[in-house]
Amino acid sequence: MGFLYNPHVIRRLVVYGPSVLLLIVVMTLARSFGQNGPRSQHSLLTFDGLAHALMGDTKKSLERDSALALRKEIEGGNGDQGNPIHDKPVVYASVRDIPAHDDVGRPNYVAGQLIVRFRSGVSHHRQDEIVDELGARILRTLDAHRGEYLVVLSGGVSVPTAAQQFASVQEIDFAEPNILHYINDLPNDSYYAGFDGQSTELQRWYFNGIDAASNLNAEAAWNITTGSSNIIIAVIDTGVAINHPDLAANIWTNPGDDSSDGYTNDVHGWDFYNNDNDPNPDLGDGTSGDGDVFHGTFVAGVAAAVSDNHRGVVGVSWHSKIMPLKVFTNTGGAPATAIAEAIRFAIDHQANVINMSFGSSVTTRIISSAIKEASAAGIILVAAAGNNNSSNRSYPACYPGVISVGGTGSGSVLSGGSAANMSARASFSEFGPKAVDVVAPAVDIVSTAILSMTDQANGEGQAGTYTYFYGNGTSFSSPLVAGEAALLLARAEELGLDGAISADSIERVILKATTPLGDDPTTLPDAGPNWANHGRVDFLAAVQQINSNLVTAPCAPAKVSAEVSDTGTVELSWTDGSKNEQGFVIERAEKENGSVSSFEPIAEVDRSSTNFTDDSVSSGVTYAYRVAAFNVAATNCTRRAATVTTP
Repeated sequence: MGFLYNPHVIRRLVVYGPSVLLLIVVMTLARSFGQNGPRSQHSLLTFDGLAHALMGDTKKSLERDSALALRKEIEGGNGDQGNPIHDKPVVYASVRDIPAHDDVGRPNYVAGQLIVRFRSGVSHHRQDEIVDELGARILRTLDAHRGEYLVVLSGGVSVPTAAQQFASVQEIDFAEPNILHYINDLPNDSYYAGFDGQSTELQRWYFNGIDAASNLNAEAAWNITTGSSNIIIAVIDTGVAINHPDLAANIWTNPGDDSSDGYTNDVHGWDFYNNDNDPNPDLGDGTSGDGDVFHGTFVAGVAAAVSDNHRGVVGVSWHSKIMPLKVFTNTGGAPATAIAEAIRFAIDHQANVINMSFGSSVTTRIISSAIKEASAAGIILVAAAGNNNSSNRSYPACYPGVISVGGTGSGSVLSGGSAANMSARASFSEFGPKAVDVVAPAVDIVSTAILSMTDQANGEGQAGTYTYFYGNGTSFSSPLVAGEAALLLARAEELGLDGAISADSIERVILKATTPLGDDPTTLPDAGPNWANHGRVDFLAAVQQINSNLVTAPCAPAKVSAEVSDTGTVELSWTDGSKNEQGFVIERAEKENGSVSSFEPIAEVDRSSTNFTDDSVSSGVTYAYRVAAFNVAATNCTRRAATVTTP
């Protein structure tokens, strides 16, 4: 049977059969008796505490003139310069100013651990000596190339004291606590239009809107594109139930699973909390609340549930692949080390989008560094703004290069089906231009889930059962925007522009193709007229902006080198100087008596390549090589050729 219940942090819809429809009718009637009055704190139908636990008005249409103005604004701002996503200020707090616990009493960092990065050029032997001299030991190498280590402190030494001791050593770049982050908690799919055919359906109200009041404009956008299986969304979270019937077909499979990446049998992702290859959520122990168990599975479904399959729910991007990167266990926080490792895994395995539905008020250099690397690699990063009903910054949402997503209210039948409430700020959402870049629905979101041991102990079903919940939080507005980014990348691919439109341009489209939302002075605190900064995302307006006008010429490759291998072939390598080339052309000429013949193209390689083997050379010839980056806008070649003489 289907039933509703209200645990400490989230309202859930657990579905075991069609009888849920009858219950929703009963629930709607029950709510109709009390819509104008306060909700009982202990009612089965109330929401009583998600805001601190999970990140879990006039509507303007885009008429022709405004659409043209929007396109001009987006196209005119192409490139990194001036993009507000990349211009965010970051201040790293002194370790002395980081309290041991956050405002709700949760630990701010892992006890007895430090993250240490040594300066370039410090030998491994000297690194070991320094750690030993300070009475600590290296627990794990995070990145040997960067000199990053997770260090365990000796008993009795506090984290702040040890951090100051390490930071005072000249050979050390930084030492910081291992900061804990906490989760912020028209298809034919049955929960999209499965209630009574009304616009206030379980999902339809937020993907489409209510009557004349549109919301995300997803249905019209889906008439243009429903996504692509070539686009990968990395979900850094509590793990994903990879065999859930509404997710399984969209779970990423590692095409190069040969352990050469340092992760053994990482077929479908990785668990960075337990350091193993099982990205499924830990089901818990039945006694600690197990509040984190469902979260990653829910987030994954919001972004990219298998759609148009006559089952369950619809995701934003119907065909995108979900890369599950687990950094939490069944309860508690995720350490900064696990999050940074997950981001770098996503980089190394060619993710296109990263979703991070968690946060902390404390900045950390190791995560900031990983995010910079991901942004430089052309990955679009999206994160939950937070659920503290404030204008305070949360991280990773407010790091440069990350789109911070706030939340709007519910237009669901479950909450009365109000178009006005749909455009209002969710009562728990962060607000203001410092904390939020764009907003998306954050209340009464329906998605995939899995039951925990606590659910089982409460008689709600067998732990591990695949099901569906509904919940609130900017945790769930974030994957709506991550899914939107995947749709835009898919549209570029369909137009033959994959790789040619930079991540920066996609970010600009997301920021600009939005619906302004008016101020609601009844909200406390009153966030003012710009509570959402750039407004609520509009999928249709965004998809319509994807065209060749967003393409800029790629930068030429740099540092091209050519060497003769032992087998007599010529090995070329180069440094990629751009993020929006669609590929590279290898050009070759012959050099004799100081004169170079005309360069001719000999090969075309993929945009991810930075090396090439020329096995068509002859002996005793001096060759000159150039490499050109190309896309639909232009082809730019290296200025200096690399020369080599074959034996």
